[in-house]
Amino acid sequence: MTRHLNRLGIATVLAALVALAWWLPNALTPRGNLFESEGRHEPDYIIENFTATEMNAQGQRKHELRAAKLVHFYDDDSADLTRPHLVQFAPNTEPVHTRADRGRILPNGKVILMQGNVRVTRGASAADPAGEVRTEEMRVILE
Repeated sequence: MTRHLNRLGIATVLAALVALAWWLPNALTPRGNLFESEGRHEPDYIIENFTATEMNAQGQRKHELRAAKLVHFYDDDSADLTRPHLVQFAPNTEPVHTRADRGRILPNGKVILMQGNVRVTRGASAADPAGEVRTEEMRVILE
């Protein structure tokens, strides 16, 4: 009987050591990358009072984006804008100005969501009259 208890005790100790050997490395390994923003929706850079201009193949301005602040997010390549002002240029017409309280550039970089007191204006040209549109939200697709 004592022999069976000794074997049972040894088997119990071995089982506990195996469990501890499995549990200890898992318990000591940090979960995720504690010091990297990858995978988390956190800004990777911020730009204040900027102007970005895109040109066409002939070297003429296609559009110009200005904002008081741009906050870029690495995880989805989007950006939040504070007081964005977009100017779109087209041949033989006056530029179209779109302003808002805030905006968001979607990951593809070709769509800007304008939100809050959105105002779109265009001056008169020889072919087109002046115009203005006001709304709370607008999606601008850049070509």
